[in-house]
Amino acid sequence: MKTTWVLVADAARARLFSVTRRNEWTLAQSLEHAESRLAGHELMSDGPGAMKQPAGSGRTVMSPPTPPREVEAQRFARELVDLLVDGHGKSAYHSLVLCAPPHMLGLLRKGLPVAVERLVSAGIDKNYTHLPDRELPEWLSEALAA
Repeated sequence: MKTTWVLVADAARARLFSVTRRNEWTLAQSLEHAESRLAGHELMSDGPGAMKQPAGSGRTVMSPPTPPREVEAQRFARELVDLLVDGHGKSAYHSLVLCAPPHMLGLLRKGLPVAVERLVSAGIDKNYTHLPDRELPEWLSEALAA
């Protein structure tokens, strides 16, 4: 039987569902990333680092630091991508629906290997993590019909 995985995520939490062709939804996994909920100052060390420069060397070019919350969102996205890649390797699903706010959806898609990206049947740029499990089939029925 063909199975679709539906990932409903934001930067702090995710739920992964396995959906059969008979529209039977099963919660496969629920994940939390508490660090994404912390304020930026709670994620940082006590102060910026310093860099010594040799005398007369002029200025150095450094890229601007990535905000701590963005680092945590990227970290969680990589964790979710690893989960999807692992499932693909085990042939646990035949198609994939990604549902996340636009930025997180972009992070997920950017991290997917080509073999998994080919299985994405829909990418929905909405945050449905607040919806109860029983309401998701209604909100995502169009994506699953495709």
